[in-house]
Amino acid sequence: MSAISHSSFRNPQFDIFFILLLPVFAIAVASIASTSSILYNLIFSLNIFFLGYHHVISTYTRLGISQLSDSETRFLTLILPFIVIAFVFTCIYINSSWLISTIYLHWQWWHYTRQSEGVSKAIRYKVQSSEGGNELFNRIVFYAVPIAAFSFMSARNPNTFLFMEVKTLPISMSVAIALVCIVIIIQCIWLYNQIGALRSGKLKPRHFGYLLSHQTIYWVAYALFTDINVGWLAINIWHNSQYISFVWHYNSQKFQKGFDKNHPVISWLSQQGYLRVFCYFSVSILVTYFFYSGVDWSIKQLSPYTSLPLIVIAYQSINFHHYIVDTCIWKLRKKSIRENI
Repeated sequence: MSAISHSSFRNPQFDIFFILLLPVFAIAVASIASTSSILYNLIFSLNIFFLGYHHVISTYTRLGISQLSDSETRFLTLILPFIVIAFVFTCIYINSSWLISTIYLHWQWWHYTRQSEGVSKAIRYKVQSSEGGNELFNRIVFYAVPIAAFSFMSARNPNTFLFMEVKTLPISMSVAIALVCIVIIIQCIWLYNQIGALRSGKLKPRHFGYLLSHQTIYWVAYALFTDINVGWLAINIWHNSQYISFVWHYNSQKFQKGFDKNHPVISWLSQQGYLRVFCYFSVSILVTYFFYSGVDWSIKQLSPYTSLPLIVIAYQSINFHHYIVDTCIWKLRKKSIRENI
């Protein structure tokens, strides 16, 4: 039974969906969206509500059952939001809306990369896997691919990102191409080492598969897709879907013993069974709808009194706050987090 329990991250069906199908789906949908502006706008809107907004709500679901101290929780929920809003408001007020979109683009890239490393570690812990070769070299490769791909995107020097002015890293195309070539070479060395580790049984297929999917989505989203908005859509769909699935997995593991009187709603929703899974995601979508409807209503009520782009202030404040909270609630070095995952 021990060998079986450690052969999968959760179970074969979930693993295939989580490791293989999510990146394939994200790339395929972004490719379809790239064929026309009508399709792009439709897919963009569906992604924002069903995945983007939903994955933010998933963060606060996780925060609600986190094991942070009372002082940490109070800071994240009662103080930090106002600090973030003040920062975003100041940037907009001094007429630097480009700064917000630029921070968003770069911080989001870093947030996605850090989350991907966390997921990789979670899978590695669960299936008892380790990469071949030098550990530091492997970590360099993990980050080198996102850096090289993002640099290649930056070298194209896009003027706008999601309908906003943006500034990217001042990298020439020749430097970006050289960086890509170097990373591909070390990636090939890494791949050679991993094939050996895979054959010896040291590296498990689930772990290896995730590492490959991580590298692929970054190359495709930031390097192969020439339109920054299409590339963003691909990696955004992947990240959002992955996060929502991961939080559900965490909650179902945390409450697998049954109803928890300290967390009655989320513990009941997180139980096994297709009906309970349907209820879990239905409630999540409803909470998402009411929360963001409230945000939109507030923006509509306040808009007549200011010329500031309140929608940018509100939504980017939520995004930035979410990025910070995420760094606090997913500490894999904590034994309780690893055990629930």
